[in-house]
Amino acid sequence: MPYSSTAQALAIESTTHHIRVPSRFCGPPGSGNGGYTAGLIGKHLGRGAEVTLKRPIPLDEALQVIYDGEREAVLVHAGSEIATATTAELDVDIPEAVSFSQAAAARIRYPGYRSHPFPMCFVCGTSRSCGDGMCLFTGPIQDGIVASSWVPASEFVAEDGTVAPELVCAALDCPGAWSLISRYGIDSPCVLGRMTYRIDKPILAGDRYVVMGWALGRERRKSFCGTAVYDAAGNLCAAARATWIQVA
Repeated sequence: MPYSSTAQALAIESTTHHIRVPSRFCGPPGSGNGGYTAGLIGKHLGRGAEVTLKRPIPLDEALQVIYDGEREAVLVHAGSEIATATTAELDVDIPEAVSFSQAAAARIRYPGYRSHPFPMCFVCGTSRSCGDGMCLFTGPIQDGIVASSWVPASEFVAEDGTVAPELVCAALDCPGAWSLISRYGIDSPCVLGRMTYRIDKPILAGDRYVVMGWALGRERRKSFCGTAVYDAAGNLCAAARATWIQVA
């Protein structure tokens, strides 16, 4: 698939950044985690963006992020568009946070312990040990709402000392899928199709956070959800609205 007109236009007067998505940061088998990839692209546009994933993200291969440094970015692999990003305002109603202890207790009820479509997922996979994966195991708080406690590891920080945007977006990814599973009983794999996110506050390694996801609706193969990260005092740090696509 050749570049779109958007990518061609960006390539003329823009900056190109070369990246790789290491296999450690996988989601579905053989593909990069969607939230992690969204953060890798979107961070070139500031602290928020709308990222549309068009095809599986290649692992351990040379990728290019072409961006204008202001409003648009495109992820390209071997001449084909993998994803696009634009600046966008996040529009989602965000619930109040549960307490850190409530979120920690919800982890015990994580349905992925019983059955998991992608057990090697970097964010929520049960075949990943904590330290290797993020181990965000979101269990139900009520119908369609899930939560997990989270203490980010020091290796997740960027040069400015805060957790890197791609790791924040990873944390905003999978909890949404589990909220949809909780609400609608989806029993076949889903993948992230689009994420609109915003990072409001720096997230620091070693501090305590609550991650939540909530279902927003379903339309045929598409499902919609919100996610958020809060600090231990319940203050909002980051949030997202996402569209998930049922693949089977």
